[in-house]
Amino acid sequence: MANIKKGDFVELDYTARISNTDTVFDTTSEGDAKKFKIHSKDVKYKPLIVKIGEGHLVKGLDDFIVDKVPGMYKVDLSPELAFGKKNAKLLRLVSIKEFHKNQIQPMPGLEVELDGNRGIVRTISGGRVIVDFNHPLSSQNITYDVTIKSIVVDPKLKVEAALEMFRIPFEKVEFENEKAVVSFKTKIPDEITKPIIDELRKLTDVKDVEFR
Repeated sequence: MANIKKGDFVELDYTARISNTDTVFDTTSEGDAKKFKIHSKDVKYKPLIVKIGEGHLVKGLDDFIVDKVPGMYKVDLSPELAFGKKNAKLLRLVSIKEFHKNQIQPMPGLEVELDGNRGIVRTISGGRVIVDFNHPLSSQNITYDVTIKSIVVDPKLKVEAALEMFRIPFEKVEFENEKAVVSFKTKIPDEITKPIIDELRKLTDVKDVEFR
């Protein structure tokens, strides 16, 4: 059985939890999502296909998978290898007037978006609001229960996985000779077609891609 190397696509399932509380916060398994009461009807639960070494997983998990073979693993990660340590520079003081202008009543724990960045309201005092733009799981030790199912070699699956990572809704992917033909229900604007195709070529090594 071949060892996984950087640049390989792998199919995997995982369930992730905060190590010291055993709180599950993410999973690819619908059964686990229901078991740990984090199930959402808006999430499509299925194995994930990612390219190793491209930052599609948190760094510690991405690095761990290199040189492994398909199988089941438990991976314990420090904050530095998971979602980072809290950075005081990512705490921002915002006037409450900024929220009121957008008809938002801030309260501790509220998730907000400011200047394109998502943060969480921590405190409110004297018309001033402290918003924390650190990752919600920063400074947490994280444990992943991972099942590496296979090394993916099918170019069709690679292209489909890449499109899903880009969050581009497509109808189907077919191959005509060695050309990947991606069909869409609605036309993709011409100005973003070339950058997407260039990224697909770079990520999947499929040289000929056409959007229809």
